[in-house]
Amino acid sequence: MAAVLTLVACQPVATVPKPARGGTAVEALVGQAGVLNPLFETDDSARDVDSVIYQGLTTVDAGQNVIGLLATDWAISTDHLTYTFNIRTGVRWADGQPFTADDVLFTFHVLQDLEYQQPGAVDWRQVGIAAGGPNQVVFTLRAPSAAFPLALRIGIIAKHLFDGMAPAQIVSSQYSGIRAIGTGPFKVAGINALAITLDRNQYAEPQPYLDHLILRTYPVSDPQMAIRAVLSGAADLVGGLEPQEVLALQGRTDVSVQDTRTFTNAFVTFNPDGSAKALFSDLKVRLALTQAIDRTRVLTEVLAGRGDPDPSPIPFGDWAFSPSASTMHPYDPIAAAKALDAAGWVLAPGTKVRAKGGQSFKFELDVASPFPNKEVADAVARQLLEIGVEADVKAVSGADLVQKYLVGRNYQAALVAFDVGPDPDLNSVWHSGADTNALNFAYSRGWGLIDKDLEDGRAAVDQQSRLAAYLDFQSQMADAAPAIFLYSPHYDYAISQRVHGVHMNSVIEPGDRFQYVTQWYVNTSG
Repeated sequence: MAAVLTLVACQPVATVPKPARGGTAVEALVGQAGVLNPLFETDDSARDVDSVIYQGLTTVDAGQNVIGLLATDWAISTDHLTYTFNIRTGVRWADGQPFTADDVLFTFHVLQDLEYQQPGAVDWRQVGIAAGGPNQVVFTLRAPSAAFPLALRIGIIAKHLFDGMAPAQIVSSQYSGIRAIGTGPFKVAGINALAITLDRNQYAEPQPYLDHLILRTYPVSDPQMAIRAVLSGAADLVGGLEPQEVLALQGRTDVSVQDTRTFTNAFVTFNPDGSAKALFSDLKVRLALTQAIDRTRVLTEVLAGRGDPDPSPIPFGDWAFSPSASTMHPYDPIAAAKALDAAGWVLAPGTKVRAKGGQSFKFELDVASPFPNKEVADAVARQLLEIGVEADVKAVSGADLVQKYLVGRNYQAALVAFDVGPDPDLNSVWHSGADTNALNFAYSRGWGLIDKDLEDGRAAVDQQSRLAAYLDFQSQMADAAPAIFLYSPHYDYAISQRVHGVHMNSVIEPGDRFQYVTQWYVNTSG
């Protein structure tokens, strides 16, 4: 026994490799990046690149809490109208210049400039922004908004680079492109038609392990090229995989796939005031249509199950999601058919579509054509036809869906899918008093309790009060049935075995996949 113990003691102890500085990781991006400035970015690729160059005052942690990033903390006045942010000290821009509260003031004053015409500009002009005490910036609101700290995730730009420039000059500046720098972990080293090369920001805190991060771009017309780049070793990472692409990667030992929830909400909205008023103005009919759809079946048929059934306007993964409200009107096609019968929409023998007073239950369902929107709309239409309701799916471009149909409500029904973000404040989407030119789906009548819940959820600061308001909001919405709420999709990220340390929060917006990029590494020691 003593001999055995001696022998074991002499064996070398295995050590786990530790991350080490150096090396390069390559991500495949679909689509060219435009302006590299967080105040002017207009495409997803630019947002992805900006997320590792710039930082905001706040960020969102793994528990969906808003925490300080370039701000250490903040105080809220008793009337919930004034936010005083304490700005971090000791931070430097990637060119070595000190970051100060003046940079914060400068950034938000650009957002308020009358020549600044980006989305949200009008909202920023309603906010008072001024210097406070040393290293403080004070924001004053016209009305309470618990979600306001989340809006301060927008990247801060350097005053010493852009001072004196009009918004148009900032956009065309080299510092919004080939020489873009921020306080984030990387800075631009080079841009060409094929890729954007980023170098480590030597002044960043914390320092990334990687020396370089390359964002290699592939055409929108052939997104499969990005997948093939990872499979061939030309790239290490690619996100936004479609179900068939995930299936193609299963069984491979050189690539893994991380699957995470998103804050995206997909639903079919009804317009009860347009040409389909006779169909959708009846609450009992709308409730019947919501009960006619098997959401799990839609996900299985179109997304191979990579999503969450979500009968609520607040995404499944959000902290304010209501499990009880989501089960108030469950899938029940038999009950749906009986409700339509009772409402006078009868399926005559030998026919496939219900009718009432000589009018068939048919409507146009407008949808953006890119996958999976058209496919989801088709799946919904198939299920509706099973209870005698015909939806004629009309696919259009994403831009046309918004500008020609949704804005101004020129639709009978439409499939909508968008990222509502990590805060459940849905005033702009579902409050009946929202701007008529906004993407708003509230009804003109019977919206009082829903409006009040949204107002209470926005005005309260403590999370428990907000939660109570949003739980009731979801119950009220379930009973009002303004839409068939369908699902929240997942985000799938393919990662080569060469890159380690990649992880994401359990629920993200796609650009947040880079939140922990400082922990990525390709080199090891020990």
